[in-house]
Amino acid sequence: MKWLYIFISFWVIVAIAGWLLLPRVPFVSEPNLGVSFTKSQAESLNLNWQEVYLAILDDLQVKNLRLQANWNEIEPQSGVYNFTDIDWQIAEADKRDVTVTLAIGKKLPRWPECHIPNWAASLPVWEIEDRVLDMLQATILNFKENSTIKRWQLENEPLFAFGDCTKLNLHFLQKELAMLKSLDSRPVLITDSGELSSWWETAGLADIQGVTLYQVTWNDGYGYWYYPIPRWIYRFKSALISPFVDYTIISELQMEPWGPVGLDKMSLEVAQQSFDLKRFRDNIEFFRGTGLREAYLWGVEWWYQAKVLGDDSLWNEAKLIFNQ
Repeated sequence: MKWLYIFISFWVIVAIAGWLLLPRVPFVSEPNLGVSFTKSQAESLNLNWQEVYLAILDDLQVKNLRLQANWNEIEPQSGVYNFTDIDWQIAEADKRDVTVTLAIGKKLPRWPECHIPNWAASLPVWEIEDRVLDMLQATILNFKENSTIKRWQLENEPLFAFGDCTKLNLHFLQKELAMLKSLDSRPVLITDSGELSSWWETAGLADIQGVTLYQVTWNDGYGYWYYPIPRWIYRFKSALISPFVDYTIISELQMEPWGPVGLDKMSLEVAQQSFDLKRFRDNIEFFRGTGLREAYLWGVEWWYQAKVLGDDSLWNEAKLIFNQ
């Protein structure tokens, strides 16, 4: 009985704190929208990644991008860096006055999450961490004078266990952050699971808190799962962490299917069981209902792939949104 009393008291205190802090998170009726683009994801769908990227810029006319510098792509050989592809992406964004959030680190979006080069895969943990710091320093210095990058994203959901990699060590994450701050003054975004985390661990580190927003997922054990989380929860949790961050954004708004097979093998019929035009519109409206100021839509490569497969509805809906 005592523990029940403590449990209820705790959540009453949390609820009161959340509502008292809620005014610190103004409700934004016209939020900024952008997209996340991943070269490797476009390639996995057998698409020409440069063609897709230019279509995002010129056809959709997106003005906010989240890009990433995968370790296995920028350091394919030990100590040999190649920023050609990400340099090109940022240069093309700069030509069109598009702002970029650049994700850097060992664990970045898209499977397998930890994009470790083959030459480093068998190294002991301590040596991998040393090499990650070397890679981060080289990346930051390469882009230090680039004004198109408005902020860094350090790692991706670093303290949330997901993907074919281990959960990152908090001490090492703090070490990465300290180095980044010593080299560059731009704000740092750190992300967490919007649905399966409290956000407390990362909020104490970040200038800006980024969180995911998913509506439908798939698991081999139970099939499709529809998250029963109301939209106000995201603003409420943002209020709870508001004393520790400048603000919270949706860094990954689900706008693609998640089903029993990977997107590279998914037919339009299977895809539409978890994501179709109605879901596209519903997810945008759900996000707007959170009142948060910014979101990066997740799945632009799939919209293009669906268009190639004969369904251009998602791509055209995105054009309507970004061409307003």
